[in-house]
Amino acid sequence: MHQNCPGVSRIAVIAVALLFSAVVANADTSAPPFGERPGAGGPPDEVTVVLGLVDIDAIHDREQRFGIDAYIEFRWMDPRLAIHVDESTDQADRVLPISEIWNPRLTIVNDRGLSATLQQLADVDASGNVVVRQRIAGQLAVDLDLHKFPFDKQVLALEIVSSRYSAEDIVFTADSYMIDRTDQFSAKGWRYQALAPVHGSYALVETMADSPLLRFSVRAERDPSFYVLTLALPMLLILSMSWMAHWLPTDVAQQRLSMSTATVFSLITLGLGFRLTLPKVSYLTRADLFIIYSSILILLSLSAIVASARWVRLDRAEDADRLSGFVLRAFPVALLIVGALALIG
Repeated sequence: MHQNCPGVSRIAVIAVALLFSAVVANADTSAPPFGERPGAGGPPDEVTVVLGLVDIDAIHDREQRFGIDAYIEFRWMDPRLAIHVDESTDQADRVLPISEIWNPRLTIVNDRGLSATLQQLADVDASGNVVVRQRIAGQLAVDLDLHKFPFDKQVLALEIVSSRYSAEDIVFTADSYMIDRTDQFSAKGWRYQALAPVHGSYALVETMADSPLLRFSVRAERDPSFYVLTLALPMLLILSMSWMAHWLPTDVAQQRLSMSTATVFSLITLGLGFRLTLPKVSYLTRADLFIIYSSILILLSLSAIVASARWVRLDRAEDADRLSGFVLRAFPVALLIVGALALIG
C-alpha cells in the first residue's frame, strides 16, 4: 500500500504551474481574436478599398449579368495589432489568417458567383496597419435599362457593403479608388469608361440600420453595328420585298399576294428570333418599336394588294392601278418615318 506524501504533491503542483506559465509566456499574442472593432465606442473605423479591374469578359443581356476578373485590396488600422520594434525584433511585418483578427466583414452585394483565388490572409505591419488582398472572378448582377436598345448605355457596378457593421461603425475613405484597363476588356461590342467611386448607404429594408456602401462603376456604351447588320438590314430587305410587290401589274394578283405574304412570314421569324436574345422586360425597346412599325407598314402593304386584287375582279382595274401607284410613292416616305420613330423612341 502506498502512502500519501504531502511534499511530492506540492512539487507536482509547482511543476504544473511553472509549465502553464511557460506556455502562456511563449504563446503568440500578436493576433488575438478581437470581437469588437478597433474604435469601439468612438468614431467609425476607416476602410480604404482599391479595386484593380483587370477585365470585363462578357455582358449577358438576357441574363442581366456581366463577368469580371479583378484584384481587390482592403486596408484599415488596428492599433491592437501594433508591436514594439527594436533591434531584438526578428520581423515586424506579419502574415496572419483573417479569422484570427478583426475585419469589417465586407461583401459584394451583386455577387452572382464570384470565386476567390487567394488565401484569406492579412499583411500586418508593426503599427497595426492591415492589408487584405484578393483576386476575384465570376458573375455580377446588373439591372439593364434597355429602353434605347441597341443605342443604350449601361452602368456596370460592383457594390461593396459591410454585412455586420453600420455607417456609425465603419466608413469607406475618400482614398478608395479603381485602376482599370478599359481599352483591353475582352467583352467586345462595347465602349467603356471608368467612373469615380460613389459612397452611399445600403439597407435591405427601411427598419434596418444603413450599412456603408462603396460602388465602383464602369459605363458601357453599346456599339450598334452588330444589330444594324443582323436586324436593320434584314428588315430593310423584307420591307423592300413588300414594296417591290407593288411593281408587278395589278392583274397578276396571285404573284403579288405570294410575295407579300412571304414578307409577313419572314418578319415573324426575324422578330421572334431577335427578341429571344433579350430579357423579358415590361417595356418596349427601340428595336421592338422598329419591328412593330415595320410590321404595321407591311400589313398596310398587304392590305393594299388584297384591295387591288378585289378591284381587279370587280372590273375596277383603274382604281387598283391608282392604289398601287400611290403605295409605290408613299412606301419609301413611310419607311423613313418608321426609322425616325424607332430612333426617337
